[in-house]
Amino acid sequence: MTQDTPDESPAEALERNLRRIRTEGLDAATEAAITLLRDPKAPAQAKSATINAIYRASGLLGRAEDEVEPEPHEMTPAQLERAVKRATRDLSRLGVPGVFD
Repeated sequence: MTQDTPDESPAEALERNLRRIRTEGLDAATEAAITLLRDPKAPAQAKSATINAIYRASGLLGRAEDEVEPEPHEMTPAQLERAVKRATRDLSRLGVPGVFD
């Protein structure tokens, strides 16, 4: 499924799709992984590869502590500005009036 977002920059498209991978993709992959893990006939290599791929794609493997977004009270002014822009954009996409309008 693609979304018609003509005003979206490549960076915004990447952010949107990464968010989908980390939410919808993680949910679907988790269900598939659980199904695969419960299948006694599934090869161990398939189980291992599937689990690693799921968790790596979702950012659960190899995540450095500094890659986790800090809480607002821990953010620098630049990080706060990016977070506000992202929140404003997300609210706008949902049709919710922004708190900063």
